[in-house]
Amino acid sequence: MNRLFSIQKKDLIISRVQTLLIIVALVFISCSGESDEKAREKLEVILNDDLKAIIEGVDSQNLIDEPYYDMVLYQNYDEGNYSKRAVADFYFLKDVDVKIIRKYRYHRVHRMWDRYYNEYSFLPDTSDTNQKK
Repeated sequence: MNRLFSIQKKDLIISRVQTLLIIVALVFISCSGESDEKAREKLEVILNDDLKAIIEGVDSQNLIDEPYYDMVLYQNYDEGNYSKRAVADFYFLKDVDVKIIRKYRYHRVHRMWDRYYNEYSFLPDTSDTNQKK
């Protein structure tokens, strides 16, 4: 009887250790950040969707031949709620020197990009008459 109790006790201890290891592994996986490559892929999808949404309501005669965006900043952070930040400029209008600036931040826990800034900005005038000689 003691031997049977001893075997059951060992099995119970092994089972608890395995459960504890599994829990520790799951916690580590869930707390670790997503790879930078995956986060960038998610951002690219969002940027392409934003570009489509921007040009959707604009008459094609007013659009440049190939509307595009330019990611002007991509930055990583070690601490805080947000682990990454990106800024993109969207160019799409033909006869108006304007761009849309959009800023994004990557929420560490939710593993999602959040757009928190959206503004039109006039492009600097580059005509020869305004340049100093």
